[in-house]
Amino acid sequence: MISSGFLLALHLKTDSLARSDTVPLSSSSSDSLPHWTPDPLKNNRPWAWSRTETESNDDNNAVPDYKIPLRYMSRPRASLPHHNIYNNEREHALLQQQLQLQEGLQQSRREILEQQTQQRQLHQIQEVQQQQRQHYQNDNYDLPRFPPTSADTTSQESNQSLQLDNSKRNTAPRPFENTLTGTNSTLYLTYLPYAGITNQFYSMLRGMEIAKALNRTLIIPPITSSSLDKSKQNQPWSTFLDLKRFSKLTGTKAIELHELRDIKLVDYNSLRCHITCESGSRRDINSTAKSFLRQWRLNATLSSLQTDDRQLGTIVSMLHPYKSDKYICLSNTYMVAVPGETEWVRFGRHLHFTDDLEDFAQKYLDQHLVKNGVSKDGAAAYKGSKPVRQRFIVVHVRRKDSVKYCQSHFSGPKVAHCLPSTTQIAEQIHHVQKRLNPSMDPAKLLPVFVATTEQDPIEFGKFMERGWKFLDHDTIGTVERYGYFGPMMLDQVFMANAEVLVGVQMSAISRVGALRQRYWFGRSVVYI
Repeated sequence: MISSGFLLALHLKTDSLARSDTVPLSSSSSDSLPHWTPDPLKNNRPWAWSRTETESNDDNNAVPDYKIPLRYMSRPRASLPHHNIYNNEREHALLQQQLQLQEGLQQSRREILEQQTQQRQLHQIQEVQQQQRQHYQNDNYDLPRFPPTSADTTSQESNQSLQLDNSKRNTAPRPFENTLTGTNSTLYLTYLPYAGITNQFYSMLRGMEIAKALNRTLIIPPITSSSLDKSKQNQPWSTFLDLKRFSKLTGTKAIELHELRDIKLVDYNSLRCHITCESGSRRDINSTAKSFLRQWRLNATLSSLQTDDRQLGTIVSMLHPYKSDKYICLSNTYMVAVPGETEWVRFGRHLHFTDDLEDFAQKYLDQHLVKNGVSKDGAAAYKGSKPVRQRFIVVHVRRKDSVKYCQSHFSGPKVAHCLPSTTQIAEQIHHVQKRLNPSMDPAKLLPVFVATTEQDPIEFGKFMERGWKFLDHDTIGTVERYGYFGPMMLDQVFMANAEVLVGVQMSAISRVGALRQRYWFGRSVVYI
């Protein structure tokens, strides 16, 4: 049958499409364009391209190769799942709200932690200040106030504490010379303390040498806690040494820092110091110096001299250009090279203990020693106004903080010169007793006192077995009367006044005791 009309031919080929799920879309193609497809979880947008990019070797000619799923090349079939655009947008909004809520909670936690940190810092400051007030309440000098610091406190926390304290006063640091009292014609010299108490003592002596050469008044920093004790304490030297008597004997112009600077009334001040003995240039300033600056509220800036030399004469000549400055500060005086025992002959031997400290030691001896057949109550101990000096032996045994140092620097028999054993100490004491009492009459044996930092109960037991006595500072109340550094200074009183001092050759404390023995009483120390 033949009829007129149209002929429609449809040819379908499905093999190639069945083998490939996607077709490439070239950037130059304009015949077929991809349709938008909902993808709410991609790039935080309700609509997004589904694509992958492949880069060519030439970055400048890189052309993205879009691979579009085949089902998106045309209208979706009825058999395919229908996407609910409204539900996707709502889920996306809920997800954004949850993220914002979590971010807000985290920010709240951070703010709470910052507030808690600030409260802890304020509590630490108040706690340390209260401890200082209780410790110094019976003393006649100014109480230092300082922010708490320790080896465990980070530099960031320290800076926050300083900023917090300064923000309460809202004042900028003033120059150090503006806080000094005295006449305008008075010129000063001061220094940063160094290391332990004995090294600080020598720093003071060598500072006196430089101040004397420049005709300046020496500002003496207080005894300051070192890295060994970490007590954050300080005390004036005049608590233990008679500085007024010293000035009369030597003509030295010296004054203590607390007499010039009322720490309770000043804020942080800027202190300019010249670098000496490489402290502040090749080597950092000592931890004791840092502790001093924190406790006395000083911000130090260091500047180099023309020549950094340790010789006393060179340092003095380098300081002459600053002769008109109100004060001169040096970063280190302990390492200044002084010939022989010059500083001791000129200054050290005139630094006697205070009468109060000497009397305190005498009363202890009266209670614990028998003098010329008199009972221990000391009823007949005095002839006129002066006490009868008792004869005793003092052994200085440095332990605790020196153990690691001695073991790392000495070996073999030489260790005894730094860290002698109890047996070696006992042998040396036996030789001393034999020399003083050849017959070894028990009634004439001198009592032995031990000045030590030992804390091992076993070693204490060995001492007690030999009949040695201890300077029990807890029992006699040394700290309550003289403060934190009182026990160390009272030990030195006993060492200086002993009939025989048995010391450790590598200990600076023993060597200072030996100098007092020689220059005050004409006796020689016995080293182990």
